[in-house]
Amino acid sequence: MADGGKRKDAPGGGEQQNKKKKTGNAGKWKTTHQQSKMVIMRDSLPQPGDTGIWVTCARHQELKAGREVIELFNEYAEKMYGIKIEEPKAATDEEDEQDDIDASIQKEIAAMNTKKAPGDGGDENQIFTLMKMNVDCLLFVKTKAPIEPVEFVRRICLDAKEISRLDQMKCRYVNRFTPAPLMGKATEAGIVEVAREALEPFFDLSGKRDTAADTATEAGESSVGKSEVGKAEAEAEAEANTDAPAPAAPTGDEVQPKDYKPLTYALRPTIRNHSKLKRDFLINEIAGLINSDLHKVNLTSPDKVVLIDLYQAVCSMSVVDKDWDDLKKYNLFEIYKQAVKNNSSGSGPGAVPETGAE
Repeated sequence: MADGGKRKDAPGGGEQQNKKKKTGNAGKWKTTHQQSKMVIMRDSLPQPGDTGIWVTCARHQELKAGREVIELFNEYAEKMYGIKIEEPKAATDEEDEQDDIDASIQKEIAAMNTKKAPGDGGDENQIFTLMKMNVDCLLFVKTKAPIEPVEFVRRICLDAKEISRLDQMKCRYVNRFTPAPLMGKATEAGIVEVAREALEPFFDLSGKRDTAADTATEAGESSVGKSEVGKAEAEAEAEANTDAPAPAAPTGDEVQPKDYKPLTYALRPTIRNHSKLKRDFLINEIAGLINSDLHKVNLTSPDKVVLIDLYQAVCSMSVVDKDWDDLKKYNLFEIYKQAVKNNSSGSGPGAVPETGAE
């Protein structure tokens, strides 16, 4: 009777009772919502050599922010460069609320990335390409010539300071812009390469790091030279050069050393989804290129701000003007809030809605 009260094992054996049921679909199929996200993410990672603008936005509002930023950029492409971009029909907010919301979003995202200026031959020539990164609140807009990201972003932010009413806001979900006129690999060598190209127009790059590299190179060349050329050959060459004519005076066509102004600067690194290179390394490596006798660090009121952005395997860098801090670090939503507060006459719509928080 005692044995009769025991529960019998299942037909397949007792081990299967303890096994957890596997969940997930191993990527075999995706919901309509997942597919709509994949449209914008497919083949949409920035690459070394690209130019563009990083865009942060309100959390979980990436699609709406993408729609806003493309419309805004199209407007300023026409205003600043005379580029008229045809606008395809986009889904409205009312359509988004219907049952086929995912299908509408999918079509809208595809439409945003197929806008072309008249006369363009294909998608590869489109001025703006929207990319959604695989991290919340972050977008990247790839740009093509003649768009100059630093000038382009600053103009947008300066104009945003002029509004006085909330209904003049052009974007509700877009937060910060970061221009990326230069992009390279997020490696030690890639950082130095991008930094040289970004900093050279503004700073004398004869800092300690640069001087040490040149000294090591010269030392190596000198040792090789001594081993190949004997002392007697060197003396003979010196005697031959004694009778040689003096070098010609430099002409106006020759490149002269650039006369750099003693600018102060600050470095502002941002690292996302990247763990190999650390913040301290970036600061020391880039600051080491700059001549510290001519250019001093000023973290409170610099003449130039160097923006460094690392995302996964790419690094972008730009040099912006001293009004970067006054323009709320190019945070469009914060500029709008401050502008309404400063310019409002006390009438009109109420407080700025809190939709811009990351």
